[in-house]
Amino acid sequence: MFENVRYCEKSDIGLQRRNNEDSLLIVDQHCNHYDLQNYGMFFVVADGMGGHAAGEIASKIACKEAVSAYYCGDAKFETCADDSDLKMRKLEKSIWSAHDQIINAAKENKELRGMGTTLSALVLTDNKSLIAHIGDSRIYRCRKNSCERMTVDHTKKQALIDTGKIRPDDENSHYYGYILTQALGGYDDLTEVFTRVDNVQRDDIFLLCTDGLHDIVTDNEITGILTTNLSPKTICDRLVQAAIRKGGNDDVTVIVIQL
Repeated sequence: MFENVRYCEKSDIGLQRRNNEDSLLIVDQHCNHYDLQNYGMFFVVADGMGGHAAGEIASKIACKEAVSAYYCGDAKFETCADDSDLKMRKLEKSIWSAHDQIINAAKENKELRGMGTTLSALVLTDNKSLIAHIGDSRIYRCRKNSCERMTVDHTKKQALIDTGKIRPDDENSHYYGYILTQALGGYDDLTEVFTRVDNVQRDDIFLLCTDGLHDIVTDNEITGILTTNLSPKTICDRLVQAAIRKGGNDDVTVIVIQL
């Protein structure tokens, strides 16, 4: 399937930020030093937080370590049910490794203390999509002109919605959406990594994005752009342009993958 995969990525600082704290990383068929045949293609976005450019550092560490640990790790899992379970366990472990790397970097440099990042990672094999996720970046999948959000936001807003304390359209819900309940690094211990495994189908479209997109561009608008049958590059351009037209108040990063 790899020879048929088309993708494009784009990251923009927006209209109100001084530096871009988003990072992304892609491992495709041109990366000869990684074993794609056994472990698949890797796509990841991260949105950092912290002063003195610490957020930018955290997001870069997270992307690089997640990829490195996934492909290079030699951990053995004796209880894996099948090959997909093995890959999922490796992917989840790589996210914990990224968390530890950020914590250690902050301990070594006091100016980086408290830095953290979101992270949303997608691995594509011949027949499966594997997702590992922390924070409020997102992964969407479009299939037959219908789009589904594949990740769950780790935010105060989502926690309050889940417990029935607020409605999604509550006037305070936008504020709560900025409060993360899970992140890599930071001051709090990571408690759980969101994971998901699904079958893939020909013509599936995936979108990885940071909150600079979905905070101000609605899911319906995102779906409309993703299902236009345009090239990944054109879709990336239109998604970023949509965020900038609505104020561009945050960094925005997108990866679009067409199978």
